[in-house]
Amino acid sequence: MQEPEPSIPFDIFESMFEKTTVAVMGVNPAGRIILWNSAAMNLFGHDASQVLDRHCYELTQGQDARGNLLCYPNCSVLRMLHLNQAPNDYILRSHSKNGGELLLNVSTLGIQTDYCPMCVHLFHDVSWITDAVQVPPDISPTEVPPVSLTARELEVLALMTECHDSHDIANLLHISYATVRNHVQNILDKLGVHSRVEAVVVALQEGLVKKEPCSDKADRTNKVPVVHP
Repeated sequence: MQEPEPSIPFDIFESMFEKTTVAVMGVNPAGRIILWNSAAMNLFGHDASQVLDRHCYELTQGQDARGNLLCYPNCSVLRMLHLNQAPNDYILRSHSKNGGELLLNVSTLGIQTDYCPMCVHLFHDVSWITDAVQVPPDISPTEVPPVSLTARELEVLALMTECHDSHDIANLLHISYATVRNHVQNILDKLGVHSRVEAVVVALQEGLVKKEPCSDKADRTNKVPVVHP
């Protein structure tokens, strides 16, 4: 007989997440917010009294990099957690209380507490990526260390700068998800960085790809089906 999954006191999570600078939102199986830390308040501009017991999708109104709706009742992320599947990180476009646009990298995990099962979203603000500075015009190209990327790796890197995740890239380039992961790892190795965010910054700073805002995707949207993380 399978033993029940051990639960952890809910108040432990409240106190633990209150000490982190990462914005955290906990959602119950019905999609209602039951955990909202100070970092989330600072990021979105809503205090806990304004968000607790609201549906998460009503608050975030999240979209992907191409403007497709990601946050809705019984979304794909909640369905994956119900099936005991771990969702991959994804990029979410949302808005703060004052209307400012937020570009967020979202990590999600399922936690069993003594109160109820909880879906925990960790929000990392990556809006600064779109403000990365290009190589100053007074610097000669010979002063920038040459980077040898293949044509396909440059395509993948360009899509990364547009805030597409690996599933999006695989769909756009008509290649497998595993192939995209291999290309991404090769890009990180060749650029001498350890994360996609660092790779995007290097790509923009060294002029490896043309800078394009994450919201400007109309030409690509009409060529591919909707893909959710």
